[in-house]
Amino acid sequence: MKGFPKTLKTKDDYYNCLAMVAAGELKAADLLAKIEGLEKQRYIQCAVVKAEEAKKAVTIYYCDEAAEGMAFVSGDVSGTVTAVTHTKSEEAEVAGEEMNDRTVLTLSKGIAAGSTVIALEHAEKVAGMDTNDIAALKGVLKKYE
Repeated sequence: MKGFPKTLKTKDDYYNCLAMVAAGELKAADLLAKIEGLEKQRYIQCAVVKAEEAKKAVTIYYCDEAAEGMAFVSGDVSGTVTAVTHTKSEEAEVAGEEMNDRTVLTLSKGIAAGSTVIALEHAEKVAGMDTNDIAALKGVLKKYE
């Protein structure tokens, strides 16, 4: 990524890079990769143990940060977490463990039974940008691809 700034910490940094793309000093694909990486920082990626589409419930490995009202994304489905319950799996019971090792999330929309990951939003903004700012940047970048 020749010509790329060493750090991108603020909204202005990203817009300066966009100006560099417009001037031909930076590849649009390089900036897009950085923006997508930034977008991922907003989420906690949780491995799905079991998904029950009909019940709009998903079991993940223990996640203390999971909370009611959090936004989620899994594949092309997004919504909010309506309830959170921390539980102990049968394996943990048999092993005599005392701590919970699973988290059951009740969701506003069901996710596919074969889903392997659910992303829980833990920050509305990163680098001073919200979802709309990031979408706008990506939209402008499409002109330069």
